[in-house]
Amino acid sequence: MNLENIEKLGGKITFDEISSLVGSDISLITDELREDLLQALLPHEQTIDIGWYPEFSEHGAFRISLIANQNWASPIYTETAKTWGDLEKALDHTLNKVKI
Repeated sequence: MNLENIEKLGGKITFDEISSLVGSDISLITDELREDLLQALLPHEQTIDIGWYPEFSEHGAFRISLIANQNWASPIYTETAKTWGDLEKALDHTLNKVKI
């Protein structure tokens, strides 16, 4: 995953459990796929959050959300992905929504 794009927007990765998993066969690592995989703080009190829902389920999917002002109940943007490639695209889409 291209996490450098988060840093280019002035973001700081505060939690990263996903980097060590990227590229792995998802069907073989479901026991490591949890709701908390990556979190990054961005300017203007924005947060990017990536997790797997439902956690540990082979039928789950990645969910990436852009949160503003700690309003977790109402994200600015959310997208899901089933593959690493689709997650990369979803991250790009989410970063395009970041207020800078």
